[in-house]
Amino acid sequence: MASSDEVRKRTTLRIGGMSCTACSQRVEKALKSADGVYEAAVNFGNSIAAVTYNPDIIDKNGLIKIVENSGYTTIEDDPQIIAETEAKESMIMKRDLILAAVFTVPLFTIGMWDMFGHIPWLSDHLAVMAIVQMILCLPVIYAGRRFFLRGYPALRTGTPTMDSLVALGATASLLYAFWNTAMLILGEPAAHLTYESAAMIITLISVGKYLESRSKVKTNSAVRGLMDLQPDTAIVVKNGVETEVPVSEVSVGDRVSVKPGGRVPVDGKVVSGTSSVNESMLTGESMPVTKNVGDDVFAGTVNGTGNMIIETLRTERDTVLYEIIMMMESAQGTKAPVARLADRVAAVFVPVVITIAVAAFLVWFAAGRGLEFSLTVLISVLVISCPCALGLATPMAITVGTGVAADRGVLFKSASALERAGDINTIILDKTGTITVGFPEVTGIASNVDENYLISVAAAAESGSEHPIARSVIEYAEKKGIDIPSYESFESVTGGGVRSVINGKTVTIGNPRLMTEIGCDITEFDKDAKEFADKAMTYFYVAEEEKLLGVIAVSDPVRPESAFAVKRMSENGAEVIMVTGDNEATARSVAGAVGITNVISNAAPGDKLDIVKNLQVEGKYVAMAGDGINDAPALMQSDLGLAVRAGTDIAIDSADVVMMTDDIRSIPASMELGKATMKNIKQNLFLAFMYNIIAIPIAAGILYPLGIENISMMPMISAAAMSASSLLVVSNALRLRKYMPESLAQD
Repeated sequence: MASSDEVRKRTTLRIGGMSCTACSQRVEKALKSADGVYEAAVNFGNSIAAVTYNPDIIDKNGLIKIVENSGYTTIEDDPQIIAETEAKESMIMKRDLILAAVFTVPLFTIGMWDMFGHIPWLSDHLAVMAIVQMILCLPVIYAGRRFFLRGYPALRTGTPTMDSLVALGATASLLYAFWNTAMLILGEPAAHLTYESAAMIITLISVGKYLESRSKVKTNSAVRGLMDLQPDTAIVVKNGVETEVPVSEVSVGDRVSVKPGGRVPVDGKVVSGTSSVNESMLTGESMPVTKNVGDDVFAGTVNGTGNMIIETLRTERDTVLYEIIMMMESAQGTKAPVARLADRVAAVFVPVVITIAVAAFLVWFAAGRGLEFSLTVLISVLVISCPCALGLATPMAITVGTGVAADRGVLFKSASALERAGDINTIILDKTGTITVGFPEVTGIASNVDENYLISVAAAAESGSEHPIARSVIEYAEKKGIDIPSYESFESVTGGGVRSVINGKTVTIGNPRLMTEIGCDITEFDKDAKEFADKAMTYFYVAEEEKLLGVIAVSDPVRPESAFAVKRMSENGAEVIMVTGDNEATARSVAGAVGITNVISNAAPGDKLDIVKNLQVEGKYVAMAGDGINDAPALMQSDLGLAVRAGTDIAIDSADVVMMTDDIRSIPASMELGKATMKNIKQNLFLAFMYNIIAIPIAAGILYPLGIENISMMPMISAAAMSASSLLVVSNALRLRKYMPESLAQD
């Protein structure tokens, strides 16, 4: 157990060479037993190991050595190297499969023909036929060498895998065939040769493993797609000269030109030009975002029609894109609590299967059914048993589910967070920045002069202020296309407002007290002021010299999607509570607009933590959404913490889920993604368990007493069924790729 002051570091390793879930458990067990390793989880679904360790005791190279000592390889997390490695492994598997198939077809034809018919000349020379079948079988054994090279070492170390079962089944068939071949050569009578059984076992399972590997590539398409978004080169501008260089050579501070239609190669800030940028890879939103001078742009996003010059802020592994990739790989490398059942079963599965196979062999042999029959039963049990389907059930769904969520702008930090999202029954929402847009906008105007003139002088007077309300008036004027004259002087009146000289006239903006001080009668706008107050708006008066021009109201408006999002949360079985530091009138106004009845107002920063704790004491499963430093304790305490990407780093680090947009619909969408993934996992586990529950007794001979005597095809049928079971689970998991949360399915 690690003490709280020990250093903890987290990394992911991409592992090559794993063929089944027992392989992943073998690597996981080796990593967990190493000094300095606190936690390790290996996901067979995407070949990723997530490891938490003490860098003072063991480094990453030490972790890699542990993996290699377990009989597997590690792949660098460079996108090009990963693609090349996967392409190479796929090519080798395909080549071996073709080799196996080329020799298995004639071998199977000869073996079956000999059983049911007569082959001219060859059937009269049994020893020659046996040698021909042996010669045809040997290339197939070579093509399936990986089963033997991995299966027997795993068996010797006490951690048998699926490769061990295949190796044992094929070896049993081969040894029996070799014995009968020797008998025929010596002129002795012999039973049926089983070379075609060994060959078909290897070939059919190789077909399944090859198709399974292609399916696994599809499950990793979300991460791989993000990796491919990083451009290989960038156009650096120095002294007015553009030079195309590898992205690895770009440094912080360099100015980079982004051409129309090109991808942004680094994270940076626009210093020249205006364009629209498609940020769907970050946010899931397809609508382009307008970028002006001073705006941030991110690596991997697509430039529109304008040319931009950006100043580099972050490169390569420091970019937001890489941060997302690492977050996704980390999540996919973890295990959901539901996986524990499958892990416990898989841990004892292979030894139990070997025991059942041996027991079935002994029972049938003792019952007088003969060596060939009993041996066929043993081989069938070994081959038909499928730990792969059981092991793939959870990790494949988790991998696909986190990838789909990322495509929708929702990043889960762990598999357990994805599982918990589907169980939430209480959601705490902050008002500002979550339900509302988070900054003030002009939402009301009352004037006894031309409205444009009122806004014009108000925006001019506020131009010297940095206050958010001042900014809202200026932005409103710009949005309306109203000219803003220059101010000649500016003065901030403490506790009252501002005073400025515009076109030789003094313009005063402020509260009723300041208006009274300059001699303005505000009673003519009492009705408007009361209406603004009733709507929880902040309002201020505008006067030119001693003449009152009007009153402007601002408020933090409710997001247009908030009401729908709250409705979806409720429909997903969650009680929604709004917690805010605002006064009760403002809180009730906003809550009423979006359909929230449970409101806690005037909440201090520390109150949110106590609220979460109290709800948990009541037995509630609580999700908390926040974006500020003050939200961090509550985010950590909650069963599911949700943070907005634009929030503080502390809030993001404390959360379990990061929403890449400020669209509040991401909250119910995360619940729906969790429910859909868990449903898929349960379906996969059901399919895997039912397959083994039905298949193993059949292979062990439970149907033979009913009159089914011809069992010569059983090993081949078992091999085909084993491959089919894995593909069935993988295919079911891949269905999630098309899933669209209902909360995001409509605008």
